[in-house]
Amino acid sequence: MSGPVPSAPRPALPVRGHVLAAVVCGWLSAAGLCLCHLGIGGLIDAVTAGGAIGWRGPGLMGAGIALAVAGALGRGHASGAGEATAEIAVRERIHEAILARGPLGRSRPARGPVTGSLASLATEGAAKVAAWRGGFLGELIAAVTTPLVVVAVVAVVADPAAAAALLAVVAAVPLVIGGFQRLFRTSTAGYQAQSRRLAAQFLESIQGLRLLTLLGAAGRRSRLLAEESERHRRATMRLLAGNQVVLLVTDVAFYGALIGAGTAVALVRHAAGAISLGTAIALVLISLLLTEPIGVVGRFFYIAMAGRAAERQVVHAIAGAGERRAVPPPEAGDGEAAVELAGVVAGYGDGPAVLDGVDLRVGHGEMVALVGPSGVGKSTLLSVLAGELAPRAGTVRLSAPGGGPARAVLVPQRAWLFTGTVAGNLRLADPDADEERMWWALRQAHLAEEVEAMPGGLDARVGEEGLTLSGGQAQRLALARALLTDADVLLLDEPTGHIDGRSERLIIDTLRRLRGTRTILVATHSAAVMEVADRVVELAAAREVAR
Repeated sequence: MSGPVPSAPRPALPVRGHVLAAVVCGWLSAAGLCLCHLGIGGLIDAVTAGGAIGWRGPGLMGAGIALAVAGALGRGHASGAGEATAEIAVRERIHEAILARGPLGRSRPARGPVTGSLASLATEGAAKVAAWRGGFLGELIAAVTTPLVVVAVVAVVADPAAAAALLAVVAAVPLVIGGFQRLFRTSTAGYQAQSRRLAAQFLESIQGLRLLTLLGAAGRRSRLLAEESERHRRATMRLLAGNQVVLLVTDVAFYGALIGAGTAVALVRHAAGAISLGTAIALVLISLLLTEPIGVVGRFFYIAMAGRAAERQVVHAIAGAGERRAVPPPEAGDGEAAVELAGVVAGYGDGPAVLDGVDLRVGHGEMVALVGPSGVGKSTLLSVLAGELAPRAGTVRLSAPGGGPARAVLVPQRAWLFTGTVAGNLRLADPDADEERMWWALRQAHLAEEVEAMPGGLDARVGEEGLTLSGGQAQRLALARALLTDADVLLLDEPTGHIDGRSERLIIDTLRRLRGTRTILVATHSAAVMEVADRVVELAAAREVAR
């Protein structure tokens, strides 16, 4: 997969109802304010005439206030709910795109600009898209259509001729806003691209800090990041300065034209005797409502531009994920053996084959230890069995004990945990798992007592990438999660490779208890793990090792 991603539709977000509610509430608020102004005009006419005030002025004001308050409250709630809903949906789409790209570290580097860009997009980018699609879009539609609501109220309640004159002025609003957005679309997109590059470089540096230190390159890398940050700062200041100039010029011209036009219409109609003094004053006040579109655009200009730029990147990421070639699942065997490999050849990308003609047969309930030097293909073999990597040649068959297709689950060397709770990480394997079943899995992995001692138990927080847990705890939690899948074949990649001695003993005890209940293949360098296995197979020579 390479090359630019073709145009793709924007991701469908479940915010249409929230946007519509925000628009309707915006209309109600505008109509209410219009009635308030007309009510004020009615009171002015009553006072200047010296007669009784009557019901018209107070009635219009009361109705207007009620509509304006209800509309404002409803619009705020709808915009907030839409933004929250959109952010969750965008992050889900990006998460799906990341997962669709396959395991990081297989066919391409696990860390670098691609990963940093996606991480930035899933956090900052998702928030910007949500603010644009979920929060601002309803406000924008309501604001752009508000002048039509105002004109309609003026036509019905005050003076149709004055409404028609104001309508001609309103027609210029969309043209101004459209030009306003096009003016800075390119510069904002460039700014967003530079922000993502900077985020990717910072992420790359943090993740490779140990290597940079060992190579003595930390200082040089720091200087490069400082230079990139300075370029980003200068670009930001240029964008802000340019935008502020245009905003100022546009505000002065647009506000002056609309208010001037409203005042002129009011004076002309009053001079002609068509409307009263109070109504004329009300029309001048109402003309202020016609500036709502440019006011909204001015307040949320940066949100809109940043959101649209981020949205294009989300589309790109989602479309790119769809280009990944799907890996066909292993074939179903005849049920006589759990795992059958015949002449399997496999490798990554266009590189040389890591596995070359591997033959292996594993019985149901058998535990096999895969050994051999680093780089011989133990992890590659497990990836093939897990369905992560398609073999270039040969056959791979997995069978359930009673025949038919079997499910395999892989626990990689690095126990990948997600920010959230212990229960949340466990339910990734089984969304319907109840507490009893989760505690069972934790007991199997010798982690139940430690989770019970944590604040909140199953609801204990797991930091980003499991940083609140020790390496051994993280590995055992990953093992417990795998057990919840009820997979027929359990694939373990160096489960004791990077943990403390106590955790190693606990995991080995877990393997001993699981032996015979599931088919287990474990890639290992540990002599203690080999002692637990039914067979030890040296992958390099594809032969059984005598013990």
